[in-house]
Amino acid sequence: MKTTSLWWEDSLPVVVDHSELPEHVDVAVIGGGFSGISSALELARAGVKVALIDKEWPGYGACSRNLGLVVERIEGTTSGEMEGDICGIPRHKLITEGQRAHDFVEDLIENERIECGIRKRGKLVLAHTRSAYEKMAYHLERSQKFFGSSNAYMVPHKDLGKEIGANADRLYFGAKVLPDLIDINPGKLTAGLLRGLSSTEASICGGTECLSMERLRGGKFEIKTNRGNIIAEQVVVATQGYSGVASGSLRNKIFPFLAHVVATDPIDPTLLNKMLPTLRGVVDTKQMFSNFRPCDRESRLLLASHYLRTDSEGTQASRIMRYYRKLFPELENIGAAYCWKGNLALTADGLPHIGVDNGIHYCATGNVSMALYLGSKIAKRILHADDTETILDQVPLTKFPLYKGKPNLLYFLLRVIFKTLDLAKIAAPK
Repeated sequence: MKTTSLWWEDSLPVVVDHSELPEHVDVAVIGGGFSGISSALELARAGVKVALIDKEWPGYGACSRNLGLVVERIEGTTSGEMEGDICGIPRHKLITEGQRAHDFVEDLIENERIECGIRKRGKLVLAHTRSAYEKMAYHLERSQKFFGSSNAYMVPHKDLGKEIGANADRLYFGAKVLPDLIDINPGKLTAGLLRGLSSTEASICGGTECLSMERLRGGKFEIKTNRGNIIAEQVVVATQGYSGVASGSLRNKIFPFLAHVVATDPIDPTLLNKMLPTLRGVVDTKQMFSNFRPCDRESRLLLASHYLRTDSEGTQASRIMRYYRKLFPELENIGAAYCWKGNLALTADGLPHIGVDNGIHYCATGNVSMALYLGSKIAKRILHADDTETILDQVPLTKFPLYKGKPNLLYFLLRVIFKTLDLAKIAAPK
């Protein structure tokens, strides 16, 4: 079993020409994930002198380790009344912003002409309790009354077999289908964006660890790295779920949500179609949720569950495969070919965030679409361009409770909380 991401094969890392650390730049972008690459690309295309800095290599982190499901959901928006608010922001405005981020990714892929396995097959949301199904149906009805009709629809228990086979009808009470969402190969998307960036004059500096940042007189920043120092007029911190001491105040505000993903051995296409007739991405309403989809490049399943565990990839692969065999007995004689891990950025309120702290631009989100979208927003602000505002400006990023840079104890506590809520059949809105 391989412990590297399936998405890296034939895609990453990208070999670049401009890899020397410059002495001075207009903007230094710390972190080579989706938000950092998005910001750097837009700045470089506008003629700004940019350095993209990553401790490993751009694309190494969660941007090439996720399932590749591009969602429109912002935490807390899939329950409650449209006229209600979340952190002081009307729920319907957050729903609109989430959809805007999803559409931004579609447009970005088209405009950059990136071949990344994009498919509009939608998402299936499985309700593991009857009340979860009823709440999803009620919210969908309210949403369609508020925004107008959409292509989303509910799937009652008796029709689950049209969407998912095997034991689903024994484990779930129905589902919601969001047919217009896309899935991608995140490795190819990352590589395509990096190739676009490498065609500019931007410096793309892998193996460059940011050790500290200091604001100098006059407002410039001195960034100390393991490869030397660099002076920057402005700084973007896009370290997300890999924020350490050098990320400043973000370290205690962004919690690294640890997730493992398994890619199975190849599955006979006929069998895979029997298990997932529509080949959609799937999530359920458990607190410790299931999240899976077919792979775009081969007939495999990509499986995620049992989060926040620091066990080895081998132990996690066995645990995840045992879990999914309860849903799909067909997996009994199919093994795990890959298992890898990555850190998603989790904020205290679960919302995406964007802002400026002591002159340093930042964003925080574990959402693929939001990371690319907010990275672009940061670039626009530095460029003083149009369309810089987002409703998310109104939400301050606060410290994550009990987190001081060492996550293991919180991993245990959160697992206990999620397990308790699941035993009590308290669903997570999805």
